[in-house]
Amino acid sequence: MTTFSPEDEQRARETLKLLSELKGKTVLLSEHVESRKEALEEEIEESLHEAIQNARDSLERIQENIEPKLEKIIQGRLDVIRHQMDEMKFEAREMVQREIDKKSDALNQKLLGALEGTIRKQVGQGMVELRAKLGDVVREEVQGSLKDIRETTRAGVAKVQQQVWITLGIAVLAGLGVLVLLWMR
Repeated sequence: MTTFSPEDEQRARETLKLLSELKGKTVLLSEHVESRKEALEEEIEESLHEAIQNARDSLERIQENIEPKLEKIIQGRLDVIRHQMDEMKFEAREMVQREIDKKSDALNQKLLGALEGTIRKQVGQGMVELRAKLGDVVREEVQGSLKDIRETTRAGVAKVQQQVWITLGIAVLAGLGVLVLLWMR
């Protein structure tokens, strides 16, 4: 059996004490790193929730802004069509009146009935065309607005993800730095 000198025993005790202290510091450091990791995860989650809520709010504001504009566009188009219809009705009435003056009452009544049918048909066709045009205009406006919203949302999410990765990288580097400092002691 080997016997150790008192100096060897003293060095062994000091080494054991140093190892015990290092173990304690390592445990504290691990707890600190874990605590910081949890805090960063919470911050990341809060940032993501905030970004999502901001995107939703932006979408609602855009939708609120689009509706009055669409209503204004539709109303303007309807006013133009009403004006055109009124002009067509007036012109048709004048034409019918001239024909009535030229012809007998029986023939005039027949023409008046035919003209009213034609006017109704033209008005119906005009309304169909208006609806188709308005549908296209509304569709284009909504698609353009949705495209802008999607681009804004994607940019916000990408920015948050970038910040998350940077934060995690800094936390890992800080942890490694502390471990290296403890190890070098």
